[in-house]
Amino acid sequence: MDIGIVYDPKEPDFRVPLSPGAVSSLTRHNHRVYLLKGAGAASNFADEDYGARGATIVYSSDEVYQRAKLLLKVTAPPIQDISLLNRGSILIAFLHLAVASESYIDELLKNEITAIGFEVIARENGELPLLASTSEVAGQLSIQIAAQYLQSNLGGRGILLGGTPGIPPANVLILGAGSVGRSAAQVAAALGANVLVLDRDIAKLRLVEQQLGKRIATGFASIHGLTEWIKTADVFIGAIYVPGGKTPLMVSEEMVASMRKGSVIIDISIDQGGCVATSRPTTLINPIYDYKGVIHYCVPNLTSLVANSASFVISHVLLPYILEIGEWGDDFLRHMPDLARGTYTHRGKIISPVLGRLLGREYSLVEGI
Repeated sequence: MDIGIVYDPKEPDFRVPLSPGAVSSLTRHNHRVYLLKGAGAASNFADEDYGARGATIVYSSDEVYQRAKLLLKVTAPPIQDISLLNRGSILIAFLHLAVASESYIDELLKNEITAIGFEVIARENGELPLLASTSEVAGQLSIQIAAQYLQSNLGGRGILLGGTPGIPPANVLILGAGSVGRSAAQVAAALGANVLVLDRDIAKLRLVEQQLGKRIATGFASIHGLTEWIKTADVFIGAIYVPGGKTPLMVSEEMVASMRKGSVIIDISIDQGGCVATSRPTTLINPIYDYKGVIHYCVPNLTSLVANSASFVISHVLLPYILEIGEWGDDFLRHMPDLARGTYTHRGKIISPVLGRLLGREYSLVEGI
């Protein structure tokens, strides 16, 4: 199988979907890997490392697109690049099509692209192996970022996240008890912060207590409770995720206005639309903005801050799937239910029920799953 790895030099994302070691595994199985020059540089993977493991270094993204039967990219390619893909080829990336334009989806359908989203690859029990792994990284990073932006020199409240003798710690409010929320709660509590995790799924809240103990408080995510708790939050972490769908808006403009000046909002749900009414996507270059005295950090690809670690996380989960695609060939979706559940479009049809219902369009299921 011909596998292409590309990146967009103009895009502030430093991750790469496969490590040199993963490429070695693919080439040993007689797959051909074409890597756009410099794709791994920001993750501290040199072209020479890939070349030594059998990859062919290519100097034009157009050439990678045209050679590849399977194209791997961390973030979704721009709409103008979809037409460069071979008709009927496979695209695997963080696609987030629930918040993409309909014209983008139409381009995938027109070119009969099998579009698989990292964020919706799912096991039978509902576990999202790739998203869960990257979410754990995002959760840890969110607390590092929060501690930074609480500093006086960056416009924050000028308080220590964990406090100090005689000085109370910061209040960290986390909305969502999934992988992001649990990871963020663990790090915040370890630093000494007061942590409250909210969710509407009692089973998830129970898991928080089982894994992290009573040092972390949990609560039911009612609008009334959220309205009151957010007033005293020094840090709010938005960590809601609806598989394949848009994130519901849970925090209103009025709630944000009720927060104390210099408090920090980190909306990790932003890649699916965000859970805070005042959130809008930002970038690693310009990550924050101020709204009524509240600092907003809404970077969709924040795990790119630790590109080496994040790339290894993606690569470790992705590699077994790529090897299995190579074994099954064109009919792989019928034999790989995890990927079938993570597929938005296939052979000119929408096959994701969530996407179909969101767009009000017909959708087809993959036969055999």
